Amino acid sequence: MKRILAAFALIALNSGCGGNSCERDAENYRPRECAIKVASRDFRWRWFSISGTNTKDGTQNTYSDLGSWYPLFTEHIAIGDTVVKRKNELVFYVHKKDTVLAFPFDCEGKVFH
Repeated sequence: MKRILAAFALIALNSGCGGNSCERDAENYRPRECAIKVASRDFRWRWFSISGTNTKDGTQNTYSDLGSWYPLFTEHIAIGDTVVKRKNELVFYVHKKDTVLAFPFDCEGKVFH
């Protein structure tokens, strides 16, 4: 009986992986925003957390979230970079010393704007 319940639990957890989940994820990411010069970072699996100085007002700030978008660009974020995600946009920008990298939200091969 425990195995059957465990199987149903796994099915329920994975049921959001298809269908319109890309649109739902896009709408979830759209209102989020940050502009942080990175002083510390924590990336584990789908967990994304950066802390540092807010470039708009100079305060200390943390942006943390769990999602499928972040693992696509975490390897490009280093201490000292500035990470920008503008409200209502589906692009994360990583500002390096000499270049800016842009990472649009891509889900199942479709780029969302």
